[in-house]
Amino acid sequence: MNPGDHALGLAFATVAALAWAAFSFLVKMALRDAPVLRVTACLTTLNALLVTLFALAVLPLASFAPKIEGTFLWVLLSGVFHIGISRSFFYLAIHRLGPNRSVPVAMSYPFVTALVAWPLLGEPLTLRIVLGLAVLLLGISLIVSAAPAQSEGASPSPGWRTLGWIAAGVTSILWGVSAVFFKRASLDIHPVAVASFALMIGAVVAWAIAAGEAARSKLPPIPRRAWPWLLIASVFQAAAVPSYNYALKHTLAVNVTAIVSAQPLIALVIGWLFLRESENITPRLCAGALLTVAGTLIVVS
Repeated sequence: MNPGDHALGLAFATVAALAWAAFSFLVKMALRDAPVLRVTACLTTLNALLVTLFALAVLPLASFAPKIEGTFLWVLLSGVFHIGISRSFFYLAIHRLGPNRSVPVAMSYPFVTALVAWPLLGEPLTLRIVLGLAVLLLGISLIVSAAPAQSEGASPSPGWRTLGWIAAGVTSILWGVSAVFFKRASLDIHPVAVASFALMIGAVVAWAIAAGEAARSKLPPIPRRAWPWLLIASVFQAAAVPSYNYALKHTLAVNVTAIVSAQPLIALVIGWLFLRESENITPRLCAGALLTVAGTLIVVS
């Protein structure tokens, strides 16, 4: 491998990891007194527009056309599960737990991918993956048992936070399963084109979920003060998607995954620097984040 390409790939992977870690905090700021599902729909729409504009600017139109029958089914599944449904759960987890507790749990999805890829893609389930799971579960148990993040208003009930933990776990499962869908679609269509299609489908699903919730219980509008955070968050997320894909193009996938999997540690640094009191960074939380990253790296290495 050309050293210059390798270095460029590592740089793109670092940009993606930093952008995604910062994004989770921007989402937290946007969700203050704002309805989670409506924020999810708006943010996904902005993300779809930015990524699609980027894809159209850098890719030939032929990159969007599938050559294999059934590819669009994988794209559809990616959009519905990886974007539309999973983001609703992920943003709910961020809202209720904060980034430093929700991100490590959600980022454990490579283990789920390994389990799903075993029967669907014929990839082996090895002893190393089982060992990674053990380390991962130990890390998650430390994070769950750590002191919770501080609330701005009245202290929420235990059930309120429990739903946040469930949402983070569901996010990990959905990301893990839909990673296989993305991989199948990307074998035929350029990955950035797949991301563009999936985001557009996900935006439709997110709006459908928000509309359903609005019909059941009236959703308040997004407050004006949340919009600057939404716009900045959409830019960070739109920067992360092509950076990740270009990183895979210039260096080995294991290098890219290792850097991107460090998001919980990057989130810890951001939380300690800017939101130390509200995020309540504790030694147990730090140890749990380190173990979740270690377990993920064991799985993907």
